[in-house]
Amino acid sequence: MSAGFGERAVRSLKRRLGLSDKERINKLLANPPPVEEDRMVFTSSEDYSGNPKALFLYMKEEGLLEKYRVTWLFERRENCFDFPEANVESVCMFNKEGKRTWQAQKAVMSARYIFYSHNVNWVKRFRPEQTFVDLWHGCGYKGALKSDATRVYYDYLMVTGERYIGIFRDVMDDPDGNILDLGYPRNDMFHTRRSSAAAFLASLKEKAGAQKIIIWMPTFRHSSVKRLDTDIALSSTGIPLLYGAQELRRLNGCCRQQGVLLIIKKHHLQVIYDLPKEGMDHVLFLEGDDLRKGNADLYEMLASTDALLTDYSSTAIDYMLLDKPIGYTLDDFDRYEDARGWSFANVKDYMPGHHIYSMEDLLAFVRDVAEGADPYAADRARILPEMHTCTEGFSRRIAEYFGI
Repeated sequence: MSAGFGERAVRSLKRRLGLSDKERINKLLANPPPVEEDRMVFTSSEDYSGNPKALFLYMKEEGLLEKYRVTWLFERRENCFDFPEANVESVCMFNKEGKRTWQAQKAVMSARYIFYSHNVNWVKRFRPEQTFVDLWHGCGYKGALKSDATRVYYDYLMVTGERYIGIFRDVMDDPDGNILDLGYPRNDMFHTRRSSAAAFLASLKEKAGAQKIIIWMPTFRHSSVKRLDTDIALSSTGIPLLYGAQELRRLNGCCRQQGVLLIIKKHHLQVIYDLPKEGMDHVLFLEGDDLRKGNADLYEMLASTDALLTDYSSTAIDYMLLDKPIGYTLDDFDRYEDARGWSFANVKDYMPGHHIYSMEDLLAFVRDVAEGADPYAADRARILPEMHTCTEGFSRRIAEYFGI
């Protein structure tokens, strides 16, 4: 068989089977599709969540999307669903081989507006007639990785307060960057009832026979993404202060005695917690998939809790808007400082709540929440204006800024 015949056979087979995603993407990069003024793309790191989801829902409810053709990009095929609106489509970002799909590539390359929460550098083509808006995923305490500057492209990037404008310009190595303190759309979800979050939380509370709910949202220590892994945890469990089953049982007993349900929400980048879950009637572990199954938006659920337990997570900055007690676990503060550092100096001064270094401190926080004690309310009120330029209407401000 001649080489020429073999090549013709391969070309013939490709014509029958169609081009691969990689080949189609290369064709799109070589011959970019026209940018369509009526096209818009949304995508988020955990699939239909966070700031992109909140902004999309606001625009839909206000009738702002009626003249647009909207594409939602999903990373996980199992999370992909059909929208009821005829002008909204779902596209999977990855094929069965885990490679980028050409449909996702084309959607972004042809859209006038692209709203996302992390990055879309994989597109590789950014044109001046497009607007890339990184709604971002949190303004917190922990120092950002300098590598973020090479991994994130944006025309505009959102932060919560003026303090963070300079911080992000430095991190992104973009001294004149369009960093806007318009706030986060997800914080609008504190005041909505779009999902079943309130009912979901109420059912958990009733099952435990609890009167109060504390949600614990630790930032990741041991990350599933290698470049983000700080590996500074003081315990093998991955959760501050819970160094083993003994501490967990003691915490569960205190919560039961105080009538408190403690929900530990795992960060999506944290590897699986190594702690026993059986027999924990007042300590509950939840993941993002649990909320999806219960049709419960995380930020709507936060609004129905009585207090937040966290550490260096941006969730604490957002939770200040609710004016409820916050506890900060700081047992690995020094190690975290050495491993990653902080966004700004004197960071503990901007943690208006219980500073928790030991199990005794943690149990004292649980008791205060149970009793309705809130000794740091004045500190929250003092710090809030530095963390948030605006306190409501975030989605509206962003839509108005871009003339949508």
